[in-house]
Amino acid sequence: MRTLSLVLLLAVLAVLAPAAVQAESTATSGKKAAKAKFDPATVVTIAGTVLGEQRVDTGKGPKAVRLVIKVGEQQVSVQLGPDSYVDGQKTRFAAGDQVSVKGSKFTYGEKYGLIAQAVTRGSDTVVFRDPKGKPVWKVAAQGQAPGSSDRS
Repeated sequence: MRTLSLVLLLAVLAVLAPAAVQAESTATSGKKAAKAKFDPATVVTIAGTVLGEQRVDTGKGPKAVRLVIKVGEQQVSVQLGPDSYVDGQKTRFAAGDQVSVKGSKFTYGEKYGLIAQAVTRGSDTVVFRDPKGKPVWKVAAQGQAPGSSDRS
């Protein structure tokens, strides 16, 4: 039963996620692909529908949380941050939500993804990185309080 549940979970993730959504960009020199990094020069804003959420075990600490967003006919992987930060926010994102995402664009294969700076649903915005790309959960750990802003 446990094996069946695991197989079903993996099948669902495989359908929701583009094949290589490891936030790695394609290396052209044949070397191991480099991890995507936030680049303020590549910041774009997209709008779409949340298809689902992924939690990826990074092997070191908290799980990485990603949203899969449908933008037109494409599925875009959006890296949010560690589950410890995402779960502490007032605003939650669920399948079917209409969102806009501001973030640094990276490519892998013939697809693209975003490293989220902020995600907005209606009047609620969750900030994940400052304009230079510094993760706000690291700032929060230093005693400041960025993050969710409910603009009601």
